[in-house]
Amino acid sequence: MRTGLIAALTRTQAGVLRAELRLAGRSVLAWQVDLLRDLGVERVLCLCDATSGEVLQLQHAVESGGAAFHVLTGFAALPALVRAEDELIILRDGVLPDAAMLRALMDVGTGLRKRVLCLPADHPLAATYPADFERIDAACHWAGVLVMRGAPVQQLADFPADADAVSVLLRLALQAGTPCQVLSSSNHATCELAPEMWLLAESAGALAVHERAMIANAAPAADWRAPLATLAALLVRRSVPRGLGKGALVAVAAALVLALGGVTMAALGMAAGGLALAGSAAFAARVSAAFAVISARLRRQADAGRSAVMVDRAFDALAAVSLWFALAPWPDWSPLAVCGPLVIGLTRLVTRNTGTMLAAVASDRASHLLILALAAMFGGLPEVTALGATALTAALLLHKPPI
Repeated sequence: MRTGLIAALTRTQAGVLRAELRLAGRSVLAWQVDLLRDLGVERVLCLCDATSGEVLQLQHAVESGGAAFHVLTGFAALPALVRAEDELIILRDGVLPDAAMLRALMDVGTGLRKRVLCLPADHPLAATYPADFERIDAACHWAGVLVMRGAPVQQLADFPADADAVSVLLRLALQAGTPCQVLSSSNHATCELAPEMWLLAESAGALAVHERAMIANAAPAADWRAPLATLAALLVRRSVPRGLGKGALVAVAAALVLALGGVTMAALGMAAGGLALAGSAAFAARVSAAFAVISARLRRQADAGRSAVMVDRAFDALAAVSLWFALAPWPDWSPLAVCGPLVIGLTRLVTRNTGTMLAAVASDRASHLLILALAAMFGGLPEVTALGATALTAALLLHKPPI
């Protein structure tokens, strides 16, 4: 069995547990659990002085995902939980390595290689935090991550109860012949260690700096050819991490209310108001999608992006219904009303030509609907809609596909 060992014991100078510090809306301990699960861990062991609400919440999350989670207030139970044939992955309290780099170093695809990851003695982390990154020999310090066989864990029973279990396990792994790998060796590209790739959660300030960099990398790129879409992305970026947990859900709920209100107003003959609500719904849906994309990128999830696509399709369908009724209120019928759904469909087709200026403009559904609302206010909605459909059709016909 592949087992992971983490700890929530070390406190910052302010007296706060490092493991409970927040990074992008989540605790450091939660990020460490994600790292372990990403490495294929089936059981998580957490050393702590007392069971906190954060630890209990993580325990429920891990167990609901099908893995085991054990809270240990001492290391006496470790020999009974870790068998000789198990693989044990240890993360130092508060250490957050880059997930992609760690996967590459550990060769997750072909099975974990037993190793002790090390920093050179002159590395800033080793020099600044010698208690966290322990010296192994004259040339290197422990980097806070190791993979070892489970057999040496049985020797923990010979140590006093107040010993540092993680430090003892490091020494036992070295005595058992677990090889060391220095992370900043220039002869191997995957071992190069940039500052943002190996974080120690030693204070809330250090995490805030790293958090800003994480959010900047995860946020969608600004493109002012789609002004309201870019405005939504900037709004989300300023709201993260405070709104990361519930932001997408709140935004999509608001978008649904606005979209249904838009359909109702348009059906009752209030075309300008209905399209204005539909445009507001499209903006709220874009906010929800931006929250989902940033969250997926931060947590390295692939499914959240697909859910954002489904939300986009659903609200485009409601926008098409609003535009239909704006052109032909219920129960009237007009053949020209088909231009409404046609415009929405054509903008979706144009948007597929990713990277082109017209695709960027076509992707901003909120702007389109607000322009159509202005046209309806001045009595020119049928003409503007027909003109838009013609222009989009011409753009598709004249587009030269890549060879």
